[in-house]
Amino acid sequence: MINKIRVKIVSMAFGGNGVARVNGKVLFIPYTVTGDEVWVEVTEEKKRYSIGKLIGIAEPSPWRTPPPCPYFRNCGGCQWQHIDPSIHGEIKRTIFIEILKRLGKLDQLPSVDIVPSPQPYGYRVRVQLKIRKGTLGYYQEGSHRIVDITHCPIAHPLVNRIISILRDQRDHFPSMEEIEINVSPQEGKGILLFHPLSNERQYQVFSKQLLQDHPILKGVAISSKRKWLHLGDPSLTFTLSPLKGEKNILYRLSPGSFSQVNLEQNEKLIQTVIELSSPVKSERVLDLYGGAGNFTLPLAIRAGEVWGIEENRVAIKDAKFNAERNGIKNARFIEGEVEEVLKDWNKGKPDQAILDPPRAGCKKIVDLIAGLEPKKIIYVSCEPTTFARDLGLFIERGYVVERLRLIDMFPQTYHMEVIGLLTRN
Repeated sequence: MINKIRVKIVSMAFGGNGVARVNGKVLFIPYTVTGDEVWVEVTEEKKRYSIGKLIGIAEPSPWRTPPPCPYFRNCGGCQWQHIDPSIHGEIKRTIFIEILKRLGKLDQLPSVDIVPSPQPYGYRVRVQLKIRKGTLGYYQEGSHRIVDITHCPIAHPLVNRIISILRDQRDHFPSMEEIEINVSPQEGKGILLFHPLSNERQYQVFSKQLLQDHPILKGVAISSKRKWLHLGDPSLTFTLSPLKGEKNILYRLSPGSFSQVNLEQNEKLIQTVIELSSPVKSERVLDLYGGAGNFTLPLAIRAGEVWGIEENRVAIKDAKFNAERNGIKNARFIEGEVEEVLKDWNKGKPDQAILDPPRAGCKKIVDLIAGLEPKKIIYVSCEPTTFARDLGLFIERGYVVERLRLIDMFPQTYHMEVIGLLTRN
């Protein structure tokens, strides 16, 4: 017999869960939203909190909306399809501010600007599908069981067309672990990245036939032990418009280069970095974890000199190609780990540093960056917890948080992209 209790959802937590309180103890409940009154079964009791399972809705929140995806609550890709997309940004802002105060110990904060996503669905130009024994889809929440899907509502229509092709070919993937689909709306084409468990060469003949039969596919890259095996042209071209009235920038991205999944919001992200940086021709800028030049190139159009530092060899190769293709001559690129490059930095003090580190943040290089004394630091992150921690570290070293912005890069999920401008005190 299920032991049900009725609770009121009073707030939302990072991780996507609704928050209730029972006898003074926090109870986290997935797939709820602030304002809901719900029936819950408590499934886990921890020392400081409990976890509950949604059994039924007694009184729905005004923010609740019917999820359009048939796989929602089974597939682990989305957490918030039951919440009106127009309110996602406000919920994320509240969560972000709470993280800054709790983890970063930041009491004096500037207001947080929000950039909502114009497309709550159909925005992802890159997805990773798991495959096993003819089942093709995403992992179920909290498990390695694959939820078989025919389409994905948050994926771009081109991605969904390619998913249909792959479903028809499922019997040809006996030893495949993962297939990544990347598409370029500009080209109207996509590429496939195969990650086989073994015997990657068996997929070469099949890939050639796949490219011949389906013109929507531009190329295939097969992951092997040390490199990618390329068939066709597995690179994609994207055009980004950093600022109105200025020339567009063409980007080539190859297998292994990182790219944002939401192209429209990535443009807003670049525009934010340019706005906060406002570089002039007399300034030198460091772009740390620079990738294929997402920020490096638009900044170089305005600054005197920009150095992009990136350890990914494929991304560096793309960055150099992109700079040459766009006629940008004052962007320089260094291949190497950011920490090691900064330890030996001898090219003069930068006026600004742009950071877009991995989820782990930049704790290891805070002293190295602060030691170079840039007047401005612009910190971009998809992990607000490490972002909050690192802001506190920069503040301890004489920096002040001037601006904060949240970009809803990942609608229907609790994830967010955040940006902070720090200046020397």
